[in-house]
Amino acid sequence: MNIILLKHGTKYSADDVNKIYVALSPYTDANFYCFTEDKTDVIIDCIDIPKKPKLVRWWNKMHLFREDFELEGKCVLFDLDIKILSDPFSYINNIDWNYPTFMFNLSKKDMFFRKHSYDTKINSSILAWTSKQNSYIWDIFTKNIDYNMRKYKGIDRFFWHEKIEWRTFDNGIYYTIDLSKNT
Repeated sequence: MNIILLKHGTKYSADDVNKIYVALSPYTDANFYCFTEDKTDVIIDCIDIPKKPKLVRWWNKMHLFREDFELEGKCVLFDLDIKILSDPFSYINNIDWNYPTFMFNLSKKDMFFRKHSYDTKINSSILAWTSKQNSYIWDIFTKNIDYNMRKYKGIDRFFWHEKIEWRTFDNGIYYTIDLSKNT
């Protein structure tokens, strides 16, 4: 399994990457990688974010679905704005790796959504998938990158509204992390 921590721009630092790595490493023997354009002070192996097409903020997560993404096999991305409270891998290991897997956004469980808002009930704070198995997602996204990035306020909404097949983790995963830092 590969654990990926995405750091782009200046909102998060190498220290944020290193803290998540230190918090997760006792629970797994997976390989850890930082997906970034700035490797300075990161204590784990790094993978460069492709320069083209240039994506911004959370949209860089879409690069992970490219056919030419350098990692193979099972991958799990953890956002840097979460806090690890306990072992999340019992929930991660039991997913169907044939589909990208998101967290179900419990706070939006019973909400009414207006069609034009393109809201979603999934959250990519933890995202699992099998690399190279879902490259069709990158193909859908890149058919009209600018339009997709303007239409949706993030990859969660893109997945939800483009009718891409995905799954969600068991909701117990919420007991293993703290999303209160998540904005």
